Amino acid sequence: MFTNISWGNYIIAVSILLLIWYLILGFRCYYPDLRAILSGEKSLQSLSLKSNPEKKLAVHLQKGSSVENKELHSYKESFDTLADAEELSGRIQGAIKESAERNLSLEEFQNYLKLLLSEYPFVRISTLRENINAIIVKSSASYPALLLTLSQVDVLWEESI
Repeated sequence: MFTNISWGNYIIAVSILLLIWYLILGFRCYYPDLRAILSGEKSLQSLSLKSNPEKKLAVHLQKGSSVENKELHSYKESFDTLADAEELSGRIQGAIKESAERNLSLEEFQNYLKLLLSEYPFVRISTLRENINAIIVKSSASYPALLLTLSQVDVLWEESI
């Protein structure tokens, strides 16, 4: 059909088009990195795949980026399970009193507790979980309509995922 175009010209044209296509994709995906390299904020060595991840973390922390520092701060806070457990125990006791005042059914009360427990995922995987369970059982014993056992509370943790 196209007898005027040779295979060599066709391969060159397709190669040039592919090169342009991949350059466009590269600029769209890696523009922030390329801009950081050209402005001198990053070096090519910091982008290498063979570098140690701990060194990369140290380099990022030395940069002093406020966003990264906020992320690191929130990461450290997420493992502060003792403070989380204390806060959770206070919220649970308040929730039990509120549920008794509102005359919630046992199912509604359990759903309320699931919601509270889902807000503290690090307490769920810590050893403080047993203490929280004991607090829930002890506090709910004051209200016969909201009485829970340890096994029921443990199931609440699993369902709150």
